Amino acid sequence: MKNIFVKALNLKSLAIFLFLTFSLHVNAQHFRGKIEYYSSAFPSEDGKIKSINNTKIEYYNSVFKSEDGKVKSIGDTRVEYYNSVFPSEDGKIKSIGNVRLDYYNSVFPSENGKLKSIGSIKFEYNSSGFNNSEGKVKSISNDGENLDSENALDTYYFIERLNHQ
Repeated sequence: MKNIFVKALNLKSLAIFLFLTFSLHVNAQHFRGKIEYYSSAFPSEDGKIKSINNTKIEYYNSVFKSEDGKVKSIGDTRVEYYNSVFPSEDGKIKSIGNVRLDYYNSVFPSENGKLKSIGSIKFEYNSSGFNNSEGKVKSISNDGENLDSENALDTYYFIERLNHQ
């Protein structure tokens, strides 16, 4: 009886191991390109990404805290930042190429300082008073299906990640 129990346990263990091995198997995406990093005397660029597949990334070396060390350009696309007296805007991205970004200056904390628009793409936030949805995105709409605005939206998230590396 003991041998049957041990064999069953071993078979069950092997089956679980194989199941977990195959179910947890993930095909990773392979990046086939070249990433270069800055080695600089300026702390605002040292260790940051310099280029991805020969697309150059430049950073601001500025006396303004709101832009120092942040992405200045990706390839030919220039990035500008707000130098503002409003804390809700100061240091945030003002434009990506020729696409302008706007932020809410509001008395409502649920939307103050949050992204209002990227070109023709508009953002709305919940201000219902319910804690579980307060300040969360309510809607995103692209009036006119502007492709430049959609590209700027993608670039915005990439720049935000680079600025926080």
